[in-house]
Amino acid sequence: MAKKQSDTHWSRRYPPLASAAVAMLLALFVLPSALNVPQSNPTQTLEFAPIPPDDNPPPPEVANLESLSLGTSAGLPADAPGGNHDTGLPPPPAIPDGVGETPVTKRCVGSPPRQSEDPLSPPCVAHFQGDNSGATHAGVSEDEITVLIYMDSARCEGATSRGFECPTPGSLIDLQAAPQDDDHSSVRILRAYMAHFNDRFQTYNRTVHGWAYYDRAGTQGAATSEDRRAEAAELMAELEPFAVMPYAVTYNVDFLDEVVNRGALTFGSLGAQPASFYRQHPGRIWSFLPSIEQQANVFTDFVCTMIAPYPTEFSGNLGENGQSRIFGLLRTSDERKQNLIRYGDVIQQQLEDCGIEFEVTATYPRAGSIYETDNQQAASQNMPTFASRGVTTIIRSQGMETWHSRVAGSMGYQPEWIIAGDGQSEGSTPATFQDQETWDDHAWVVTSLPLAKPNDQRMCDRALREGAPDMPKEDRDFSCDYRTYYEDLRMLFTGIQTAGPRLTPETLDQGLHAIPAVQSVDPTVPACFFEPGDYTCIKDAAVGHWDADAARTEVVNGCWIMASGANRWFAGAWPDAPLSSLIRPDDPCNQFAGSANA
Repeated sequence: MAKKQSDTHWSRRYPPLASAAVAMLLALFVLPSALNVPQSNPTQTLEFAPIPPDDNPPPPEVANLESLSLGTSAGLPADAPGGNHDTGLPPPPAIPDGVGETPVTKRCVGSPPRQSEDPLSPPCVAHFQGDNSGATHAGVSEDEITVLIYMDSARCEGATSRGFECPTPGSLIDLQAAPQDDDHSSVRILRAYMAHFNDRFQTYNRTVHGWAYYDRAGTQGAATSEDRRAEAAELMAELEPFAVMPYAVTYNVDFLDEVVNRGALTFGSLGAQPASFYRQHPGRIWSFLPSIEQQANVFTDFVCTMIAPYPTEFSGNLGENGQSRIFGLLRTSDERKQNLIRYGDVIQQQLEDCGIEFEVTATYPRAGSIYETDNQQAASQNMPTFASRGVTTIIRSQGMETWHSRVAGSMGYQPEWIIAGDGQSEGSTPATFQDQETWDDHAWVVTSLPLAKPNDQRMCDRALREGAPDMPKEDRDFSCDYRTYYEDLRMLFTGIQTAGPRLTPETLDQGLHAIPAVQSVDPTVPACFFEPGDYTCIKDAAVGHWDADAARTEVVNGCWIMASGANRWFAGAWPDAPLSSLIRPDDPCNQFAGSANA
């Protein structure tokens, strides 16, 4: 049973910005990554003025645009064209003429001007001239910044414009070279993204030179730790990259450890990792996705604030709605995925700390796949126990699986499900493999991911269309649905731009930590900033419920309906009200598809 949470149990660090005046100002400044453009002589090198460190920095009520400086820059002319990120997604504006003797070489947009139509792009640096300090670090020269994208050769892709595509293990591809007829879909996508970001973001007379590499493991099975370290050492010796984006090591950090120890930075969303993982190499490992603790804090605060103090609302079992909730906890014991086990440990402790007593705690052995026979056996034991003990509300920790809902459906047991999003569970594709009577109107998910509009309205799609105008829609859709290439590259290029002309790991760290802590006012864009000692971007979350009948596309039904207009909350700012209070008739359908296997 649940005890009423006290008002002081959770630190209210991020109060909602409620006044109309503040909302208008936030809308004007748009979103978190707002850094001001210095108005200075274009040959002068400016020093940083980051936000002063603070142990508990609350987000300011407006973007702190005056507190920061970027590298040598000329300002955008007052009559430069604006831009928008609405449904039309028009092509980027032409490069405007300069004002007087000040040339303008970047297509900055908006008011105040930013580097691209993406609200998370940094403020405009329209032109750079002068000394960029040349070779400032390994992988940085006067003309280039070397970046390695390390990918999994075992992941064949079947939804691209060329049908089923498998990469060649051990292949190294120069992304700045001319496209080849046999380019894999990921290579085609990365070429387009590199063209977009090099064109739109300020890199101070350097080109970010990307290289794609497919690991040697291929379809022969998972690489060992020694394999990953040896491969990392070889690639570092050959390319000496400034930064590495690892996509072949979701649950193996040995590759990261090796490249970081050899001097490179890493940018990549590797699945939730503990904050201590990033602090082991301060300023060297960066993630768009939040840490385990950040995700856990916002999830447990939601449960303790909007679920635990109130009676059952969304059960399909006769007579349960309106009665006190009886809680069960379902979590994975998958030893292959220690990050998910760690997350389960954290939320269980935090939920018990706020007064929730679990009538049943159960586990399942495999996470991240829809058809695991081991899970079927676990579900056949767990669900009768939940039902016989009168559990009205099942808290499911991270680690997508489907057998428990299917067994529950076969029993006619329809409790509430409160699900911790993990990058899969909040996807519509995995949800369609759940038992629909069990899930429909009974399942809720808390997700760190922002609301996804239809693909042709997303920033990732726009970037691909700019970088490769002839790219087929199937390739663009595949990238936007199943990869974080765009988000990770945007964060890397933002770091390069905010670092200024003298690019080093230290100046990049200063630049990213200078992003002001601002609350999101757009459900498609998360609050993204870095607190002292913190190297993960997203700080807030949204909540939605599954509607099996909602039209996601013209031919596909079933999606997560995002409550309260897909509004996003920090930990400590969830409304003190029952969950049903968030439901609106115009709540949007989340177009995030997700993957059924990880």
